[in-house]
Amino acid sequence: MSQAAKKGKSKNKSAGSTQPTESPAYAKFPACIRSLSPSSVAITIHAKPGSKISSITEVNDEAVGVQIDAPARDGEANAALLDFISSVIGVKRRQVSIASGSKSRDKVVIVEDTTLQGVFNALNDALKCH
Repeated sequence: MSQAAKKGKSKNKSAGSTQPTESPAYAKFPACIRSLSPSSVAITIHAKPGSKISSITEVNDEAVGVQIDAPARDGEANAALLDFISSVIGVKRRQVSIASGSKSRDKVVIVEDTTLQGVFNALNDALKCH
């Protein structure tokens, strides 16, 4: 019986010590929004060009859904996406760039001189206004 009690105690200790450190960091922000440095944030975006208006349609772990009011030709949708994201987050256009996916609907956008919390709040506010 003493071995079972020891095993139970050690399991409880290890489970209790790992959960509090992991859950706040992962539960607070969706996986599609992540910090690159103290002042840069990467956002995984699923762009939907050719919409009537630009808007945030969803925020989940996979990506932020963004409708763009420009066609997907000659970089028009990419430029409109960057303009829209900069206006939603409240930063200058030069602080927003496409890191990958310039020819794809799935993109990674980098926002400089901002915080993870600021980006999350701005995207959630824009999603609620939709």
